[in-house]
This record gives sequence, C-alpha cells and structure tokens, in this order.
Amino acid sequence: MAYRGFTDSQIEAFMWIMKTSSATEAASKMLISQPAISRLIKQLEARLGFDLFERHNNRLLPTRRGTLFYDEVERVYIGLQHLRQFAERLKERAAGQLRVVSMPSFAMSLVPDAATLLAEQFPDLEISLYSYRSSQIAEEMVAQRFDFGITTDTRIDPRYQSFQYSLPGMCLIPPGHPLEAKALINIEDFANETLICGEPNEQSRNRITQRLRKHAVSPKKIWTVSLGEMAIRLVANGAGLAVLNAVSACDAKRVGVVVRPLAFDIRYDFQIILPLEKDLEPAINNINAELIALVEQKIFESLKIVG
Repeated sequence: MAYRGFTDSQIEAFMWIMKTSSATEAASKMLISQPAISRLIKQLEARLGFDLFERHNNRLLPTRRGTLFYDEVERVYIGLQHLRQFAERLKERAAGQLRVVSMPSFAMSLVPDAATLLAEQFPDLEISLYSYRSSQIAEEMVAQRFDFGITTDTRIDPRYQSFQYSLPGMCLIPPGHPLEAKALINIEDFANETLICGEPNEQSRNRITQRLRKHAVSPKKIWTVSLGEMAIRLVANGAGLAVLNAVSACDAKRVGVVVRPLAFDIRYDFQIILPLEKDLEPAINNINAELIALVEQKIFESLKIVG
C-alpha cells in the first residue's frame, strides 16, 4: 500500500505496536530489528505530522490521534485483505477451479455424479460444489460467485447464459402399497392418501395442487418437505406417496421405493445458467460445455431407468 507516502512496512509496524504495545514484540512479528521498527514509526509520524505513541515505563501507549488513526487503518486494512483474497480466488479460477451451485434436489446426486465424471477428464481441476435455494442462484451467478448453476428459477436474464430443460414427474410409492400393481398413476389415485409435497411456493407443488382441485380430489393429508431426499425417505418408510422429478425418482428407485409414471402431465422445469462467455476464462467455458454434456447424459440415463 502506498498512500500519501505511506508504505506497507510503516503501516504494518504501526499495527503490530498497537496490538502488542511493544516495539520489541512488533519487531519479532515482522522479523526485523527493534531499531528498524522505531525508524519506521518515526517516518510514519513525520508523514502524518503528529505523534502516534507516548513512552511510559518502557511501554508504547498510543496518543489520542494514534488511536483514531488506528481505527481507520484497521478498517482500510481489512478491506485490503478482502481484496487480496478476492484476487487470489480469481487467480485460482483462472488456474483451474470450478465453482458449481445447484438447487438441493440435484445437489445430492445429479451434480456430484456429473462432477465425478468431469474430474476424470480434468484431473487437475479443483471443483467446489454448493447447494442454494433456487431463488438465490441467479443473483449469485450475476455476481460471478459461481461458474455453473442449476435452478428451477427459469426466468431469462441477459446477464447470464440460460439452457432450459424439463423433466416429467413420477409417483413414488411405498413397497407393498396397493398402487404398486398399477402401471400408471391417475390423479384420482391420490384420494384419501397422504401426499408428500415440496414447499408451497415450489412450481411442482403448485401444479399438483392445481390438478387436484381441478378434479376435486382430496388427499387424506399433505406433508410438506424442503428436500426431495426427505420425501424419498418418508415414502420408503411407508408414510405416503410423493411426486418427484424423474432424476430424483431414479434415486428413490435405487433405495427400493416403487416408481410409477403419471397418467397426467406434471413437468419439472429448470435451467442451467452460466456467466456470459466474456466473463469467463476460455478454459472454464470449455469445462462448462463438458459439464453440461455430462449432466444431460445423467438425465438421459435416469429417464431410461424410471421410464
């Protein structure tokens, strides 16, 4: 840092003396001599035009102006540390780091599976996986905190690239339930059954409840869950029926839950979003394209399993 003649060393010496109240200890922290510390403080005081410390019984005590100056220096110094850390993260991204954020329903299976395959193709790539609510992901992408996102928020925004997808809904049935004998599940089959749904503002729940109202079908009760994994576990425990996207239904089938297609259409819309190409390193653009292909491959495989 060089501001009005200040140097990094002068500011660092000042901060260490404020923290330790000792020029000797400050010198030890900076790996320099005690006279060098004293010289740095004198240079800083000459630039400022006022004293920063008073000496009492071999201890350095800050003057009132020294204390006020320290408060401001600390605030600025924290900001500079943040900038250095941010610059390091940018350098890491350029050197081979991929940050992926996904809505929870895909963060537990689809994304890790695809990321594992990606790592086989790019063994030096460092991958960070995060799970956020769909409503947060678009703004995180606009802020360039991530390189790759999957969200059920399907709004189009010119500030990022969008790739739209749609999955069919599937019915999850406890093993041994009478509906296991059916090849297709009708809306009327939910009458007097416990229905396990996502949160009230989720697109899938809204579409199911609209269909139930249209056909005057009343479940015995409705359970609300935040995560598809919760619905899978509840169905496996015999608590009720659930309707999930085909990818999550594939996960349910692997743990013994019965999966049947619906006789009516419940779609799960989502999108993959990426930063604009101009905001990404060319290498990350290539990696993103490969990750999209791997995600699509996993979706296709899931559809074959539950279709």
